[in-house]
Amino acid sequence: MNRSRLLCSFVLLTLLLTALPAVSPARAAADNKTLIVLVTNPPTTLDPAINYETAGAPFLGAVYDNLVRAVGSTEAKLVPWLAESWEKSDDGMAYTFHLRKGVKFHDGTPVNAEAVKFSFDRMLQINQGPVAIFNTIDKIEVVDDLSVRFHLKFPFSSFLVSLTSIWGPTIVSPTAVKAHEVEGDLGQAWLAEHEAGSGPYMLESYERNQQLTLVRNPDYWGGWGEKYLERIIIRFVAETTTQRLMIEQGDADMAIGMSTEDLDALLKTPGVLVPEFTAQTIIELRINTTRKPLNDVRVRQALAYSFDYDQAVQGVKSGHAERMTSITAKYLPGYYQPSFTYVKDLDKARKLLAEAGYPNGGFSLQYVWISGLETDRRLGEMWQADLKQLGIDLNITEMPLATWWEAQASPDTAPDTMMGAWTCDYADATSQIWAMYYSGNFPPAGSNYYFYKNERVDKLLEQARVEQDPAKRDALYQEAVEIIYTEAPEIWVMQPTERVAMRDNVKGYEYNFSYSFWYFNFEKMYKE
Repeated sequence: MNRSRLLCSFVLLTLLLTALPAVSPARAAADNKTLIVLVTNPPTTLDPAINYETAGAPFLGAVYDNLVRAVGSTEAKLVPWLAESWEKSDDGMAYTFHLRKGVKFHDGTPVNAEAVKFSFDRMLQINQGPVAIFNTIDKIEVVDDLSVRFHLKFPFSSFLVSLTSIWGPTIVSPTAVKAHEVEGDLGQAWLAEHEAGSGPYMLESYERNQQLTLVRNPDYWGGWGEKYLERIIIRFVAETTTQRLMIEQGDADMAIGMSTEDLDALLKTPGVLVPEFTAQTIIELRINTTRKPLNDVRVRQALAYSFDYDQAVQGVKSGHAERMTSITAKYLPGYYQPSFTYVKDLDKARKLLAEAGYPNGGFSLQYVWISGLETDRRLGEMWQADLKQLGIDLNITEMPLATWWEAQASPDTAPDTMMGAWTCDYADATSQIWAMYYSGNFPPAGSNYYFYKNERVDKLLEQARVEQDPAKRDALYQEAVEIIYTEAPEIWVMQPTERVAMRDNVKGYEYNFSYSFWYFNFEKMYKE
């Protein structure tokens, strides 16, 4: 995602609760066939080839299907999805997938090899959002109606697991897309507010920045149990106190993105559960490395030594997190730890600033937090006080997500510093290392939000991606991590746990370690 999923990309937007939904929340929440879910941020687009935000996960995961998916609440297990089976060539340069028979898109057309080829070719041609993850694909070949072969540019060892991402490699109906193309846009304008999937739920209505309504696909290939949800209403509610009140009063069934304080308050509310999960999401403080004085590695290192990591975890997050000690999340395959750890040390920060020619600080920095993310605002205020002791003024600015997306596309307009979040696109930490630190992945077609460039790192990452010997690949990544961590293109803050607020009559929910709490297994959920 960033993810941006951001965040992977994890980027977030805030919008005030501005209008009543088409279905009254209280009435819908009382209906055992309707689930109302509150999320903080609306997606900027519904197009699966472009959306690269965690905010897209509730929709993308329910409406679209992959060839393979990842399941598991504490680990990522790869399972067949649209593809029943597959084979890898001996040289690792080709993967052949065999599709399930009889699967149909929501428009009634068949899910076949042509549709798979069309979907990937479309994503690669649009060249936005998650495309950098799949630049290993050379070409896609239709073998027969239900068999499709991917030819790679090199034997990318993580190719199969990369296909579990719900950002990018989902399959769309060629018929629906072609019917709504405008001047060769590959259906982008239409898919921004519509869908062309084959998943368990279909889009019934979309009120931009207010809510999405999904209805059950009666012909879903995965089948349905005796208990299921007919309708899913996803409401975009930025205000965390509003979310809490709606859960308390039974006007909503589930919510994500609440503040620590509101979640703690719900722990005492009868009829409400607040399960907590180990997450692979990270919260990081991004630095624009192209701009003075931030283009000096010593200044960036000084900033890393100025941050109070323990206060961020214990104070701002009330212990519902652990501080980061590397550039990626723990508990993922591909995690590598550097030889040292940044800690708050203002004396060391002053020394580094003096070496860089700023003995008394004497400069100002912009700090951006995305509207609605109160935790990010509080982290900025905490950091502001410590920077003041170094003679650095931190100007804290609130910015809507849509504005940030536009600004982030160029190093000239990107903020000096900003809080961000990242959830891996697929369960392999090396995917984050490539997406975020390879110099060929600058926005808008990548997630190197720092505009970081190091030729040695680029070379190491290029070699690691094709290395088939695990020991040699580990050595390459370990060296790259050491360099990146030392050069501090960002401040690696913490890895939070994730808590979901839910009424206790909601059953069947399964947290997904790969996709974070932004993903819901709606097809297995029901209400009592």
